[in-house]
Amino acid sequence: MLKVHTSQTGSTVYFDITGRIDSITAPKFEQELNSINLASVKKIVIDCTRLDFISSAGLRVLLKMRNHTTEDTEIDAINVNSAVKDIFDLTGFSDIITIHADTEAQASVPVAAVFFDIDGTLLSHSTGTVPQSARDAIAAMQKKGIKAIICTGRDIGEVEKLPLNDIKFDGYLTLNGNLCLDQNKKMFAGNPIDPGEVDILVRIFQASKIPFVLIGEKNRYINYVDDIVIDTQNSTKGTIPDIGEYRGEKIYQCLAFVKDKERLMLENMLDMCTITSWNKTGIDIISRSGGKAAGLELFLDKYGLRRGETMAFGDGENDIDMIRYAGIGVAMGNALETVKSAADYVTTHIDEDGIANALKHYGVID
Repeated sequence: MLKVHTSQTGSTVYFDITGRIDSITAPKFEQELNSINLASVKKIVIDCTRLDFISSAGLRVLLKMRNHTTEDTEIDAINVNSAVKDIFDLTGFSDIITIHADTEAQASVPVAAVFFDIDGTLLSHSTGTVPQSARDAIAAMQKKGIKAIICTGRDIGEVEKLPLNDIKFDGYLTLNGNLCLDQNKKMFAGNPIDPGEVDILVRIFQASKIPFVLIGEKNRYINYVDDIVIDTQNSTKGTIPDIGEYRGEKIYQCLAFVKDKERLMLENMLDMCTITSWNKTGIDIISRSGGKAAGLELFLDKYGLRRGETMAFGDGENDIDMIRYAGIGVAMGNALETVKSAADYVTTHIDEDGIANALKHYGVID
């Protein structure tokens, strides 16, 4: 499958490519190219962060691009992985377009939007507050026109009860990116769990063998509460949902309060869902097609931004796909090792000005 997101700023055209460009998908790429008036273009940037492979059919489209632009039109391929770079080198395309490898390109495109996880990233559980350095950093980047967006596993009701509600964010990707809200907290996109899978999740909820939460657009409710629920929520300053009954609405996320045995059972059983941990006894269950990265993509589509213009901060398992998807992925110093290994950069601990230090490191703020 191929995805091509095209945007234009002045005389610069951006192509953001995901997947493979081969004999099957190259016509889609060529169609995007044909939609551009190449005669007026001075620069073309091709973001290859998620370009897995390019065949001769894809190379022919690039050759057409080069042949239909003027000699002084700059064509940059950024975030090119080693396999694609080898193809460009072998075919001589490195001589007709400028190739930037993964580590060379992060400064090529300015950051336009920064996405923040909450727990352990913005909100310190040791102090119960957002560090002042993070608050100042967010204000400084917004003053420069850079968007600040929440991307959290929490629902908006919980977010509003946290000590960060006085910060004005430019969007809220809640429920691990599966419910997308604008700056006024109005929903503009969502990714509910498949209705057939919801039937099974509701059966788990109704069987009441484990504490289980169903979350819709407006409401969330739990089947029962025990000490595990109380201890887990207290550890993350979370709130406990009301006990309720399922009434047929779309479900965007489920929570379960379980130990490793039950988590493994759910992972093996649920074909259309993905499970991530946010606590040793707390897990999120979302659509397999969802996740924070999918939420970022929906946000970028709405606001006409490109993946290469994004930066994302996180510390937990449910942040890994977001960190990998963003143009620059940052792991907090207090992050899990698996998160750090997925990141482009590891900053300092949340309580040691981690957010501010990373934004300064990349020149997002002074």
